[in-house]
Amino acid sequence: MSRQVISKRDIKRYHKLGKASKSHADTTIPIKADQYVDRLLKYIPAEVVACYVFVLGIMNRLTDPTEIIVIQWGIFVVFCILTYLYLWRILEVRKIQQLAISLMAFVIWVFALGGPFTLLGWYNPIYGEILLPIFTFGIAIWEAEK
Repeated sequence: MSRQVISKRDIKRYHKLGKASKSHADTTIPIKADQYVDRLLKYIPAEVVACYVFVLGIMNRLTDPTEIIVIQWGIFVVFCILTYLYLWRILEVRKIQQLAISLMAFVIWVFALGGPFTLLGWYNPIYGEILLPIFTFGIAIWEAEK
């Protein structure tokens, strides 16, 4: 399964260009648009979140306050970049909207987990606990087009 979201507009474009896939028996298999659950799974960079959670566990052993600030924010930025690169280079996602949504999803997951945001005076874990399910289930309504 490709990780790039297939929208209704993509289907129209494929059929207009005659790019509908064919089976071995030369029977046309219509490409269908991703449904809500498909988009939900494709938008969340679960592999990146899992790696970040692992690294976050390691970072919890840091004791120097200055080191904690620098490393927490540094790792967060590195994983933001890795999210984009992983989706673009490895999973071959080419839709800018989908890449932006997935990057936002990663940031919101980190916000919900705490990460470097816990170092900010205004941070309250309940903000992430509320934002995460709202974003996760709400964003899959959107069909990434470009």
